Amino acid sequence: MTNIANNVATKLFGAFVAVAMIVSVATPAQAATVAELEAMIASLTAQLAALSGGSSSAAACTFTRSLTDGVSGSDVTCLQNYLIGGGFSIPAGATGYFGSQTTAAVAAWQAANGVSPAVGYFGPVSQAKYAMVAGSTGSTGSTGSTGSSDLAGSFGSISDMDLLGQYNNEEVGEGEDEVRVYGFDLEAEDEGDIRLSAMTLKFNTASNTGSNRLNKYVDSVEIWMGDDRVASVDVDDFSENSNVYTKTVALDGAIVRADDTERFYITVDAASNIDSSDISGDATTIEVDSIRVVDGSGVTTTDSTTGDIGTTRAMDFVNFSTSADTELKIRTASDSPEAGIVIIDDGTSDTDDVVLLKGRLELEGDSDVVIDEFPVTFTPTNAQIGQLTGSIKLVLDGKEFTESVSSTATTATTLTFDDLDFTLEAGDTIDFVVMADINGEDSTGVDNGDTLKASVTASNRDLMDVENEEGDQLSDSSEKSGTAIGKAQEFRTSGIQLELVSTSESSTGADNNNTGTFTIKYKVTAVGDTVYVSSLADSKLSGVTTGKTSVLVDRSGTATVGGVSVALSNNTDKTLNSAGLFEIEEGETHTFTLTTSVSLPSAGADGLFRAVLGGVSWDTDSTDATPDNAYTSDLDEFETEYLSLI
Repeated sequence: MTNIANNVATKLFGAFVAVAMIVSVATPAQAATVAELEAMIASLTAQLAALSGGSSSAAACTFTRSLTDGVSGSDVTCLQNYLIGGGFSIPAGATGYFGSQTTAAVAAWQAANGVSPAVGYFGPVSQAKYAMVAGSTGSTGSTGSTGSSDLAGSFGSISDMDLLGQYNNEEVGEGEDEVRVYGFDLEAEDEGDIRLSAMTLKFNTASNTGSNRLNKYVDSVEIWMGDDRVASVDVDDFSENSNVYTKTVALDGAIVRADDTERFYITVDAASNIDSSDISGDATTIEVDSIRVVDGSGVTTTDSTTGDIGTTRAMDFVNFSTSADTELKIRTASDSPEAGIVIIDDGTSDTDDVVLLKGRLELEGDSDVVIDEFPVTFTPTNAQIGQLTGSIKLVLDGKEFTESVSSTATTATTLTFDDLDFTLEAGDTIDFVVMADINGEDSTGVDNGDTLKASVTASNRDLMDVENEEGDQLSDSSEKSGTAIGKAQEFRTSGIQLELVSTSESSTGADNNNTGTFTIKYKVTAVGDTVYVSSLADSKLSGVTTGKTSVLVDRSGTATVGGVSVALSNNTDKTLNSAGLFEIEEGETHTFTLTTSVSLPSAGADGLFRAVLGGVSWDTDSTDATPDNAYTSDLDEFETEYLSLI
């Protein structure tokens, strides 16, 4: 017992020395505030009470802010000593840091003292209970401080309260938290600082066509000064009279310095399930009816007339999808393959991962979505879909999904990638690719010249299974838009590929513009085998002449062949074989120039003229003087500019 007494005496002596040191070092240049000294002394007093076996309830803590997980300071130390002295365990002791142990101790104290909810947040309600239980005469944020030690100047008042125009008729979605429905700038007069100790809020539901009960729409209300929450209140704590809900809410730490302006917001946490009948038509309004102000002299006044105090703002309660303003946009990517020839195996081996379509998905709004089903339309020619491919693949932002194919359809058919469970985050834009494994030529039903096209059509878009964060399907009409349309890919074991080099146009003649010359220069590459291209060329109203390279001439959009002559030259190798064909060996590229002359008046009346490549005839048979394979894919750019001829 003697040792214990000595230890206690030693600790008591150390504590008194610490108090003496606090007072002695408080020089004018480094003086702590009165509140800080009070908190330090209260903390040490609590330690003395605990060491001597007495109750810590005599330790009067001073709180000028809400305490929660992550904050630290002498006020935290004082609270921790109070809790420890009251039997609420904090294993780490009074460290001055509000962590998980202190949160648990506060929650236990709240439960024991009837503070609800008992979640460990030591704010205005808890501080008011502390003042009552501990018998504190110090100021607490829960009732609004009447002290003036932290306010400069003796007199202070509100100079102006100006509502922010952007917060009116705000949409509040079910389940949304901290939705700003009211905002204002508040300016203090230049005579002195002011503390806003309380605000009286009013919600009016009298004009609602749905329910008039505020708690059908809102769970809680918060008041913020900038990014700092200065008050929070449950809607059930509001009083109601004729559908007007009123509550005077105590504020914590809402100080506006003299001649300064601070921005305030009122936010609501919406009910998680608002009845659809209530959503259909509601006209709830909110206003700050009055503001209680404390100045540097300790005088409290209530202001209900300055500036926009008392001005109402409306809010609109909507379902989650509407408030999130979600829209999934679909479009074709700029690098999606143009129509062209894809070389396939001449045996039975598959040509894997042939790209049919590239697209983009863009998600606007505030909600993530989950894509579970993604339908794509596949259009074959000259074959069944299942004869061309046995496997299709969808790649979403690098993640692959594969489906087997057994369709016997020979026309456009929708195939669906399902069970995707793919999350697309709000604001993101991702790439998607549709591919197919194409069967070899010796596979049943696959012939040279067969084609396959993939597209995400409007019908596909409507059938997509896409849910927002609340599990609701996106609406077909307003929350999904756009399409991604692919171009037909032609499958061959051999063929040619074209690449545009340049186009030009010029005019000559008696009037310097009654004869036009149009040139189209392009490259031809042999793929899969040696190919033969005819040296003959002509003009057509449409299509391509078998065995020739054809040009289409139009006058202001009307096709014409009158007065048109065409010549084809091989710039790489002018040698012709015995059948009059240019030979291009597999893998080689030759450059061709197609020259078209248009003369008036035989070409028709004055107008704008241009020349367009209609197609190139080719074959793998060196003896066929009229090659019967025609390349007509992806020729949109193979055209000259319009030229005026008169």
